[in-house]
Amino acid sequence: MSTENRTRSPLGPLPGRSSWLAGGTLASLALVMVGVASPAVATAQNVQAAETVRAAQEAGGGSDCTTSVKKKQSPRAAEEAQAGPRGGDKCEGQRGPTGPTGPRGPRGRDGEDGADGADGATGATGATGATGATGATGATGATGTSLCVDIDSVRDNNDREFKAVNPGDGNTYAGIRELSNGGATVGPWTWYDLSTNPDGDYPPDACGVSIGHQANRLVIEVVTQGGQIWETFCTVQPGPGTLTCNGVWNLDVPQPDAGDPDIRRATAAPPVRPMDPNHLPKTLK
Repeated sequence: MSTENRTRSPLGPLPGRSSWLAGGTLASLALVMVGVASPAVATAQNVQAAETVRAAQEAGGGSDCTTSVKKKQSPRAAEEAQAGPRGGDKCEGQRGPTGPTGPRGPRGRDGEDGADGADGATGATGATGATGATGATGATGATGTSLCVDIDSVRDNNDREFKAVNPGDGNTYAGIRELSNGGATVGPWTWYDLSTNPDGDYPPDACGVSIGHQANRLVIEVVTQGGQIWETFCTVQPGPGTLTCNGVWNLDVPQPDAGDPDIRRATAAPPVRPMDPNHLPKTLK
């Protein structure tokens, strides 16, 4: 049956079913039934009673908010609702989603430098690199000069003459020339530089020089400014003005030394005097 065709009550609209349960509503209805209050007063009292019920419900005396939360949320959510993170309200709604991350804060100041670590172990030696290209030849220096100037010569017969010389340019030379007509005719000198062999160990401070000849072999000797004696050899070849010299110098062994025997010690006995053959000892007559 539709409620639209029902006869309205002369007492005004009746409160709902839930309102009948409240004590304030029953009191208002009793007043209306006995004619103490007018319909307007009843209505005002009903509004006040409804507000009172609502306030009681908000205070926890009405519906069971904790039970509702337990049905809709997990046990942990129900526990949070009981605890009331915002003041202990049992009817607080479910927690909302986490908000977006806030902007990055300003960069803090740099920390202090830490202490230097210990030196690591020395690494293995690397492989030897390739030999570099030979550099350009330097400019030729000025011609050197020496205060040591000396010369020596030997002529064993009348067909050849040999000579050794230090002309003052820092080098030592050996020379040869041919003689003829008993030495009356002489040929030109042919010179050999004895100091140009890079492997010859020529003493750069050679000063005095001498030469000797025997059996087609020449010996040339020099004395250095430090007192050392060096020598080299040349071979006389058949033919006019021909020598073979390799320019290899050797240090004389031994060198003169201050501890060598004194001549006076070797001549302790009286010298032998020449003897006149006309005055022979009686034993020889």
